[in-house]
Amino acid sequence: MVPGIILIIVGAIFTFALRAESSWLDVRVLGLILMLGGAAFIVRSRVKRRDRQEAPLRDSRTEHLPS
Repeated sequence: MVPGIILIIVGAIFTFALRAESSWLDVRVLGLILMLGGAAFIVRSRVKRRDRQEAPLRDSRTEHLPS
């Protein structure tokens, strides 16, 4: 989740604080792309964490015992 937050921060800097001009790169669009990527990363990590918490745990100690 930390890389997503870092992407959002860097994207916000590119979008709102940086006043650089380039003929081949739009800095605001780059910032928006970074912020969207950071948000997607956070959502994906939270969904994976929720799926991991909902998965049932197996007890390997009782699987090999004879009935």
